[in-house]
Amino acid sequence: MTERSPRKNVLFKWYRQYIGEPTTDTEVYLGFGLFFGGCAFAGLGLLLFLAGTAVYGLRDGGYFALAQPGYFLAMLSVPAVALSIVVLLPTNRTPTVAGYGGAVLTVVAATAFLLAYPDQWFEFGTRNTLAVVGLYAIGITILIAVAGSALVAHRVEQAQNSVTKLEDSGGDANETVTTEQVESDIDDAMSEVDLNWGGVEREDHRRLEFTPEEDGVTSESVDIDAERTVSPGGVDSEVEGLKQLKGENNNVDTSTTSVDDQTAALNELKREKQAGGDVPTERDEKGLFTRLVDWLRGS
Repeated sequence: MTERSPRKNVLFKWYRQYIGEPTTDTEVYLGFGLFFGGCAFAGLGLLLFLAGTAVYGLRDGGYFALAQPGYFLAMLSVPAVALSIVVLLPTNRTPTVAGYGGAVLTVVAATAFLLAYPDQWFEFGTRNTLAVVGLYAIGITILIAVAGSALVAHRVEQAQNSVTKLEDSGGDANETVTTEQVESDIDDAMSEVDLNWGGVEREDHRRLEFTPEEDGVTSESVDIDAERTVSPGGVDSEVEGLKQLKGENNNVDTSTTSVDDQTAALNELKREKQAGGDVPTERDEKGLFTRLVDWLRGS
């Protein structure tokens, strides 16, 4: 490539994108010219063959007038595309010369086919057919071998350049990351993070307020301390009340009679009323002398 100014047309753009930096203009123009020319030869040869078949029929009348150049162009298309790979890719001198030699053989074979077909072809010229096919096969084999080796060499060079760039940048191509390193990085990154429930900021107290219908949370599923309230009387008064309920406090006045005794007395009083008798009063039970004393005392 000339030192005056870098080319900026589409061919050089494609070359830099898919292959690399070109060294000369020839490899870009000749390489892409051979590639697109080979594709055009293949398309045009197929079109001539189909036209001769559709217009004149297979191997009838003017069929050979269209099929002959169609076959010739098809024979040139394959070596043209293979040679374009050799030209485009950066290769040594020996493979490039071998590629040009194989291309020359295919051109000679295609020209010989053009002269021999159809009058001296197949049964009309067996020797010509063998010579043309053999020469063409040798040329195509050389071209395919050279193009394949150029592709492999180019891929190996790209891989080596990638490793070199990685080493120059301070990286290690064989460096592996262990699980312990990943966990350590995660712990370091999360050390300053304050996690919360649903985006609610954390508060430093022991009270938790929530709505079960909205949050779907019940008090049984939350492990929290309940709010404790201490009465003003103190613990002693609470303990005393519990003892009274259990009957352990002996300082409390209790009745000496049981419930059965009181029930029996009430039943006795009820029976007397039903029998029609008057319930004796304390005054009736007193004697005459006692009533006289009470009268003297003014009671």
